[in-house]
Amino acid sequence: MSELRRIDEDLPPEVVALAKALRDLFTGLAISTRRYAARRAYNSSTVSRFLGGRRLPPWEFVLNLLHDVAEERGTAPTEETIGMLRELHTTALQAGNSPVHKMQLLQRQLAEADQEARRAAMRERLLEDTLQDREHRIRDLQMRYRELQAASVQLRPEAGDTASPGGPAEEHTRLRAEIHDLQAELERVRALHRKAEERCEQLERQLTEAEKAAGQTEGMALPELLRLNARDVRVTGDGASGASGILNHFEHVNGDINVIHDGWQVDEGYVESLTVRVVDEVTGHRGNGLLVDAETVVTLGHVLSAEEPGVPGPEVTVLSGERSLRAVPVEIHTVALRRLAYPVVVLRLSGALPFPERPLTVDLRPTPGSQLLVSAHSVDDPYSCLLDVKGRTGDSLRVSGEIADGLGGAPAFSSTGGLAGLLAIWDREKERGHVLPASALLALTTVNLSA
Repeated sequence: MSELRRIDEDLPPEVVALAKALRDLFTGLAISTRRYAARRAYNSSTVSRFLGGRRLPPWEFVLNLLHDVAEERGTAPTEETIGMLRELHTTALQAGNSPVHKMQLLQRQLAEADQEARRAAMRERLLEDTLQDREHRIRDLQMRYRELQAASVQLRPEAGDTASPGGPAEEHTRLRAEIHDLQAELERVRALHRKAEERCEQLERQLTEAEKAAGQTEGMALPELLRLNARDVRVTGDGASGASGILNHFEHVNGDINVIHDGWQVDEGYVESLTVRVVDEVTGHRGNGLLVDAETVVTLGHVLSAEEPGVPGPEVTVLSGERSLRAVPVEIHTVALRRLAYPVVVLRLSGALPFPERPLTVDLRPTPGSQLLVSAHSVDDPYSCLLDVKGRTGDSLRVSGEIADGLGGAPAFSSTGGLAGLLAIWDREKERGHVLPASALLALTTVNLSA
């Protein structure tokens, strides 16, 4: 089992307490974080951050881990253990004191309220069915009694059915008492159901307000450093294009990442094979790009340019695995992303890189609630993550997720296996970002992409 990283000392004590409890649970599995991530379809770096306290996990992760450990031990989680972890999770989220943490807490509370409402609704239906059955039996007894009366049969305690245990009269009395109790219980459960539904509606309203505060609505402000002028783009006389003077920006965003669901048609290996790293001799790592064929890469203008004019110049180096090739810009197409001029650059390689047999396609309409897979290179190391699609604002794709420094220009793939777009704009304070959608790449004339 790989060794877990140490918990940061500067974290709030509530966060440290939760992280230690999760680590104590995790050690009971005696497996690595990568293996557990594969078992539960999480991202391995995300699991490591959960256990290290560097990111607060959703309640679903805590419960999954608890049940997995209990299964390993051949036991079942106790109410005391679940309650203890719930309290630790709540206090950690409250200590986080950010819109995202508030959203996580509200989402958990809404899920618990919804579960309570569903249990009350199920109990209500069961009581209604039981009450209906008792009322039918009462009617049957009344019909029997009328039949006996019509036949002039006298029901006497010393000889009739009412005198014998379980006779019609005794059963009638018992059923009446059951119906009275059932009606009282039904009213109580209905009141609980109404209260639970009202709680769900209240939490939904609070969650909507929290989402607005976290920047999930329209009109996200952009950093000033991304504003481009016409002088930032040049076109050569032979039709080839390049970019100079475009401000460099390393993107990062932190937020919620959910588990990958079944039905994914893309894997991390395929994404890695189409993702290349862009570097230069002066500043080193610049960002990432998309390998659209063996000799062509598409990236974003801010990946190629530094803050100093003329650096790194028209040439950069593209890395793929152990291979390194020089690349020059051959086309630039400027798109309007969030009302800003945003250049998409096509690079021609000096040689050929391995290209997968599976053809590259694009996904033009990733749906809100779906996820995108990124497997690229950060400033320091290879890095993979998931992005949650929140919706569209104009031509940009709003997402949240955990992005490391230096992932700018990395391609993001949807669950269908199609290219959804390139990582573009990020706002650390609002912990949200934008992806340049794949539809913007279809306007490129020197590459051929199919939808």
